[in-house]
Amino acid sequence: MSLKITNTEGFVIGGVQNPSITKIYVRVLVDMSKQKLIDSDFVSIKTFTKCTVLGGLFDDAIQIGGVSPLYWLNYSTDVTDMNDQYLEIETDLKTKLEAIEPSWAIEITTIGVG
Repeated sequence: MSLKITNTEGFVIGGVQNPSITKIYVRVLVDMSKQKLIDSDFVSIKTFTKCTVLGGLFDDAIQIGGVSPLYWLNYSTDVTDMNDQYLEIETDLKTKLEAIEPSWAIEITTIGVG
């Protein structure tokens, strides 16, 4: 799964405003070796975000707009299905990005399926 982020103003990439790039896709790469138990209900894990723009011509873990390459994202300790776990992780990132930039339209999606 990925987050599809739409910004009608375009995105800042490498310090430069790109008004022609109005959609990016963000994937979370999970590092399960770096975990922190938040409390008995949640685990926080180190994640890297890869941003894809221009139909996949650019795919890298760099900052685009307010999307940092690195986040600590949470999931419930009682999740037993990996798909549910990834959905929780994606939802946590979506919530964090909406707090950074409330004007963005963010949806959880699957790249290549439309």
